[in-house]
Amino acid sequence: MNEHREQQGTVRQTLNKAQDAVGGVAGRMSAGFTTTADSFVQNAAIGDLYEIASAELALERSSSPEVRAWAVQMIDDHMTSAHQLSAALEMNETRGVAPIPTELDSRRRTMFEHLESVPADKFDAQYLDQQLLAHEETLTLLKTYGRDGDNPQLRSFASGSAPVVARHLSHVKAFRKRAS
Repeated sequence: MNEHREQQGTVRQTLNKAQDAVGGVAGRMSAGFTTTADSFVQNAAIGDLYEIASAELALERSSSPEVRAWAVQMIDDHMTSAHQLSAALEMNETRGVAPIPTELDSRRRTMFEHLESVPADKFDAQYLDQQLLAHEETLTLLKTYGRDGDNPQLRSFASGSAPVVARHLSHVKAFRKRAS
């Protein structure tokens, strides 16, 4: 009975990882076509919200000092990004742009729930896998909007934020490589 339950848990975790991966690919593809201010703000803000929430969870659940340090950095950097996006929306050039969302969309809520439910011994790997997906998507969003976006103020924000996210992506790839 216990073995059957363990198998169900393993299957569920595998399906959750696959769902996260498919969602990440879809998110990255969508980010590659984001050129309107409203869509950019929504996606950038939700990305920051997800990063902060998942990092807070990592501080609670991770036993790895390296992952915990990464989580602290993600909270700091993504709170800064959220503040900078908010400041950009106070400029005259962004008048009329939709307000910043205050909660996760269903895709990132599901990713967060998957992260909450992963067993303790698999948490760090799942967190880093999700970090890779999230940062690939965010970097695509920032580069696309920085190049093709319809609002100069937000294009400037996107272009200025892209190098930070590129560094995050490079670091998470290195973490994953060391962990495997």
